[in-house]
Parts: sequence; structure tokens; C-alpha cells
Amino acid sequence: MVRNRHLAKSISDAGWSTFRSWLEYFGHKYGKVTIAVPPHNTSQNCSNCGEKVGKSLSTRTHVCPDCGLVADRDVNAGINILKLGLCTAGHAGTYAWGDLPSWAVGASLLSNGESPNQESPRL
Repeated sequence: MVRNRHLAKSISDAGWSTFRSWLEYFGHKYGKVTIAVPPHNTSQNCSNCGEKVGKSLSTRTHVCPDCGLVADRDVNAGINILKLGLCTAGHAGTYAWGDLPSWAVGASLLSNGESPNQESPRL
């Protein structure tokens, strides 16, 4: 279906959206933090120095002329994605942008099962 040039982008977007929904659902179910990060330039930017190193999709090795880092393109992208996720980890689960996952609508988002309206204990 993705080979249909008129619908390919829509089908691909729907597939990634479903994949993200499943990841968020199972992350919540098993008590794991899931953080969506923007994928832009994750394989282009050097994970060591941050310099943008342009390359075609057929180039599988990341070679940074600035700092000399040589790594597989996917490993470099994975490190960049991890760094992006870790620098936003303090905001995980807050849904600050209002994009509450569809599975979480009406569900209690507290992992310990406590009521959000619970008062402080008496001293």
C-alpha cells in the first residue's frame, strides 16, 4: 500500500502514529517511561560534538570531520535520540503539550494507584 504515490505519506504517518500509541500504552502498562523526541537530523548531527554532517541515505557510516568520530549511522542516531530523551525526561508523563494519548483518556495516570485528590496526612 505504501507504494501508492498518492497515499504513501498518509499510510506511513498512520503507521507511525499507531506504533507510537502502542509504545506509550505498553510503557504505561509496565511502568516504563516513554518519551517521544523529534527525529529531525538525529542521524545527521554528530553525537560527540553536535556538528551537522550531511550525508545521503546510502551512507551507512557517520564520519565527523570536526571531531573525528567514526560510528555506524544508526548507532550515532541512537545516541542522539537517547540524549534528546534524557534531556526531556524531567517532563515525562506530564503531557504538557496537551497531547494526552487516546488510551489514557479517562484513566488514572498515577502509577501507584492513589487518588489524585488525596489530602495530606495529619500530623
